[in-house]
Amino acid sequence: MLLAGAMISVKGQPAPGDSSFFENKIRPVLATKCYGCHASKLRAPMGSLVVDTKEGMRKGGATGAGIVPGKPEESRIFQAITFQDPHVQMPPQGKLPDAVIADFRAWIAAGAVDPRTAAAAPAASAGPLKGMSVEEGRKWWAFQPVTSLAAPAVSDGKWVSRKIDSFILSALDAKGLKPSAAADKRTLVTRVYLDLAGYKPTYQEIEAFVADQDPKAYEKLVDRLLAAPSYGERWGRHWMDVARFGEDNPTGEATNPPFPYAWRYRDWVIEAMNRDIPYDKFVTLQLAADQVPGTARGDLRALGYLGAAPVYHKDLRLSGDVIGGFLTDDFDERVDSLTRGVLGLTVACARCHDHKFDPIPTKDYYGLVGVFASTMRAERPLFDVEPAVEQRYMWLQRRLFDLRYSADLLTGEPTTVVGSEERVARWKKEIEVLKVEGLALEAKYPKLTESLKRYWTYNPPRTEEQKKAAPARDRRGRMLTSSEPFFQSVYDAAQYIDATDKQFTVIQYKPGEARDFPVLRAGNVASPGEVVPRHFPLVLAKGEANFVKGSGRLELAQKIFTDAAPLSARVIVNRVWGWHFGKPLAATPSDLGVQGEKPSHPDLLTDLAARFVENGWSLKWLHREILLSSTYRQASKPREDGLKADVTNTLLWRMNPRRLEVEAYRDTLLRAAGRLDTTMYGPSRDLREPENLRRTVYGRVSRRELNSLLKNYDFPDAMQPASTRDLTTTPLQQLFVMNSEFVTQSASALAKAIEGPDRLKELFRRVLGRDPSPKELDLAQSYLAGPGATLEQYAQVLLSTNEVIFWP
Repeated sequence: MLLAGAMISVKGQPAPGDSSFFENKIRPVLATKCYGCHASKLRAPMGSLVVDTKEGMRKGGATGAGIVPGKPEESRIFQAITFQDPHVQMPPQGKLPDAVIADFRAWIAAGAVDPRTAAAAPAASAGPLKGMSVEEGRKWWAFQPVTSLAAPAVSDGKWVSRKIDSFILSALDAKGLKPSAAADKRTLVTRVYLDLAGYKPTYQEIEAFVADQDPKAYEKLVDRLLAAPSYGERWGRHWMDVARFGEDNPTGEATNPPFPYAWRYRDWVIEAMNRDIPYDKFVTLQLAADQVPGTARGDLRALGYLGAAPVYHKDLRLSGDVIGGFLTDDFDERVDSLTRGVLGLTVACARCHDHKFDPIPTKDYYGLVGVFASTMRAERPLFDVEPAVEQRYMWLQRRLFDLRYSADLLTGEPTTVVGSEERVARWKKEIEVLKVEGLALEAKYPKLTESLKRYWTYNPPRTEEQKKAAPARDRRGRMLTSSEPFFQSVYDAAQYIDATDKQFTVIQYKPGEARDFPVLRAGNVASPGEVVPRHFPLVLAKGEANFVKGSGRLELAQKIFTDAAPLSARVIVNRVWGWHFGKPLAATPSDLGVQGEKPSHPDLLTDLAARFVENGWSLKWLHREILLSSTYRQASKPREDGLKADVTNTLLWRMNPRRLEVEAYRDTLLRAAGRLDTTMYGPSRDLREPENLRRTVYGRVSRRELNSLLKNYDFPDAMQPASTRDLTTTPLQQLFVMNSEFVTQSASALAKAIEGPDRLKELFRRVLGRDPSPKELDLAQSYLAGPGATLEQYAQVLLSTNEVIFWP
């Protein structure tokens, strides 16, 4: 519906006093952030607080009433999430977004309407909180083999277009519900363009599809969009949410510079999606492309998944235990991102003790830590280099970087480190020795020598050609982005802490070596225990679990897609389903363990995962299977009977309407204005640059200072794998469409491009993909007849409507 004004209202958003507000805004936050420690099924909920029941929320815990309807400030839960009390701040991982806190305030102020009627789950027997055993865990639903299942009997066989539909309709039948009517062709073509291309279709593309009377027109449209390059850009970005893709680190100290070649990993992901590389190989290359026989040099860019992972600042003047703690934080990040992103398990919860819920003992966690303690990040050349030379080159990078940083740290500022001058002299002498080795590479590999120069000279002078290749630098003068022929990568090298010098810690890297890691008691580096071999989690392992080849990265990848194939398949199928429908089958896609939500349609997830594997782990096969289903093609219009029986649409009696992600929104605005630059690949550019009209996927992603547009429209935190994207509505979003230079420039471009007597009709076609209704045309003409009104202003009005920013 058109809004005759420049502000976005929230289409279909429930009021805080409605039960649907709780279901859409409050319950999902409780499930993902609170149930782990405050659920009735736990033996001893933290603080005696239970939030998975209405009664438990109202009653509260040891410190008072959790929710006082109508009084947010008196509600202990609200006090905790607003961090008012320095002693009670929840969730412990960090403060919730302001928009989510505002939802809680509005909900409580409106009476804290909570439709839950279930009583508390029976508490577990008394005793210390402990997760299930490995033997028990092997029976967990998510770990069971996936097999193709018989389609269930349904009430209307004619509605079934794909096997998916039988499972959906069977569940609807059980609740006495019917699916919604099919969406009209205009709606369907817009939906599929958004889903596969990542932007809305033009008026001409819509009309061509509407006019196509071929019974297979929709199927052909899906196939054409799957084959288009824009598919990789759209679905590559989905994967990068899981891969926590970023191009720098959370802080900008000297020890954690930006990743100037991270964009090559992004480009590889887009290419891989378009090539439909089987998902098992797609992930394997990201973990161990350098160890997979026959891997093309260009596919080594996949190692950016690990090579551009976030690292933490390490001031080497600190003690060995402190630096060791920071280093294990890096290892922990790798374990957490991989296991949550690909295996859907919170393995990192076993860092300090056996997992409190899942069958993951601490030894299994440190068995994975050993893999990443044996893996070192480095920049590799895109061109072929002798393996021994390449390994030495990568070691030289790191050693020169550490020496240069250490010398700079103790030079030019007062220092309390005794013997600083002697240390600096020794380090500079070693730099000169390594410099000779680097210069010796110049005859055969001049690019390697050129890249090493920036390690032995902090800020080497740049030629004009180099300035063009790497124009962007941070405040320290370090490259943000470069088009030089290198990429972020990793290689096998064991990492150790050398704390023999009590005043200056050294991190040692031993190329070609691997190391097993000790179990750290309570996660404390100063309290190492038993050294455990590198191995796969025992609950998932079939037969031998230990890794014996190098770091174990390749063996780890192979185990993920052999021993843990049923789990891995369920995880990615569940994610893809969520990206298509706005809601996954299992509501916690990064946690299919005990704390996670079980799937709404378990047989559907099992069957679809089995057939996904049978079809070669092909994501394009999976898309096609989903998009050609009647379930996907339903209209999104709400129905009274559906809302009454299933307000959250868990049973999928209609399509879920939802707001566009920021990338699709920005790209759609650019495309409507005729400004979109569809050039693919290449170094990232700042989205703040007015002349940057490329697709949003090519915008720079900073972990330290995220672009304001991305931040305002709920772009995920690039420090961790995103299970889903939060959806917030804030005044900053309204200010963007009203005042931003980006929107005003798009409106201006539209106005200049439209001429003739039918300019209003043409404007509607370009922005909304349709002709205006008589009433809309009358309103537009009345607006333009007003004093000072311009077509550019009215173009901005149209660009600011819900019809632009919402899925149909």
